[in-house]
Amino acid sequence: DYLLRMIAQMGRVLAQARRLLLQGKHAEAGGELERAAQHGGVDLRILVALDEPSLRPLLTTGGEIDRPKCALFAEVLYLEWSRAAAMGRQEMAERIADRALLLYRLAYDDIVVDEETRTRATELEEFLGAS
Repeated sequence: DYLLRMIAQMGRVLAQARRLLLQGKHAEAGGELERAAQHGGVDLRILVALDEPSLRPLLTTGGEIDRPKCALFAEVLYLEWSRAAAMGRQEMAERIADRALLLYRLAYDDIVVDEETRTRATELEEFLGAS
């Protein structure tokens, strides 16, 4: 029951961040995204700043990659990438896109991915390819 409430709460936080981004309220969306990352157990700035080897220990549970955690952080970073790109922060957007793609790969490697998630990952790849 507790776990289901936490999942629902995270869904609401991410939905609110999306709404704020669509409304152009980038600073407020940033606050929501920071809150979402903290609920997942990692500061948003840490997710962006650390390289893959340094980030991996934060993404494991019992020595295995925690796919749900990676999926959550990938979604948070996808929205943070949208925010950075909308604010004209190209270099930061590139760094975030790279990290989000890493998290998508860790979360969904060798499993079926829904169309919406695949579209997000493709959008990030195209952004990085165009940069």
